[in-house]
Amino acid sequence: MLSDAEAVTASFSADDLPEHHRDEFIREFYGRIQMRLQVSPDQEIPLKFNANTLILPEMMCTIASVSPMTWERTSELMADGNDDIILSWNRGGYRFTVPGRGDFETRPGTAAILPLDRRFSISTADSRWTMALQFKRALLAPLVRNLDDMRLDGIGRDHPAHRLLFDYLWSVLHMGRQSPARMTPLIARHVADILALSFGSIRPEEALPGIRAARLAAIKQHIARNLHDPRLNAEQAARRFGISARYVRQLFADEQTSFSDYVTEQRLASVHTCLTDRRQVLRRVADIAFETGFTEPSTFYRQFRLRYGMTPTEVRLRAATGEG
Repeated sequence: MLSDAEAVTASFSADDLPEHHRDEFIREFYGRIQMRLQVSPDQEIPLKFNANTLILPEMMCTIASVSPMTWERTSELMADGNDDIILSWNRGGYRFTVPGRGDFETRPGTAAILPLDRRFSISTADSRWTMALQFKRALLAPLVRNLDDMRLDGIGRDHPAHRLLFDYLWSVLHMGRQSPARMTPLIARHVADILALSFGSIRPEEALPGIRAARLAAIKQHIARNLHDPRLNAEQAARRFGISARYVRQLFADEQTSFSDYVTEQRLASVHTCLTDRRQVLRRVADIAFETGFTEPSTFYRQFRLRYGMTPTEVRLRAATGEG
């Protein structure tokens, strides 16, 4: 993190590299190391990449002119745990796909909202100018409710706050090295305030009828189909639906429970159903528990007794004698 006194600018041009090293450098250094994205330049078009970056506390802003290419946030790269958010504007607009949320297109000058804790693929045919702001999620999380539900194409040029954000960043980037170091913390605060104003003006997708409920229902169906899998967790469900594990947990927290508690409750209910089914009276309790996803017998027996006030054997006996 930068101190308040520091301001760093960095410039890069593919023209400064030997031609036979340009593609590799952009893929490996600029893409995978700096941006933490998988970059795939269009091989049919001569490679062009010129970028200027201003690094501020908790954020960095880049303006560039690049040839057509595709940028992807892959599962492999997501292992870094980075949950920053990128806003990216582009001369020709973007086409992008987010697993679990569908395909989107942005009009020229409309930003794509790209959370780095989700997989996505984004491409454009015209990036004669492009601008991107990458910032720490913690800057907005306390200020913007339901941050994870924002429309991914929600930062346009129609709303005054959106225009202000674009114009301010554009001006700051074009100041370049002329911007005094002492202005760095002020610029960062201004950007954070305008970001909050811009995001606050977006209608969250969760406000649209049924969006959050539909997501939660789909995750619960996924849980029901995979109770037998001991690896079932919030991270696995998040990968399945192309959303963040944090968002999955928040959906269950809104119901006053947790992902793991819900899974345990469903597994216990499944075992209880088997124990009270007279057709399954010869099955061993341990086998039923194991096939329902419980891998530790002691944990299973403790949780079962805590939930039902009886041991599995007592539940089975009561059902067999007609007392259950």
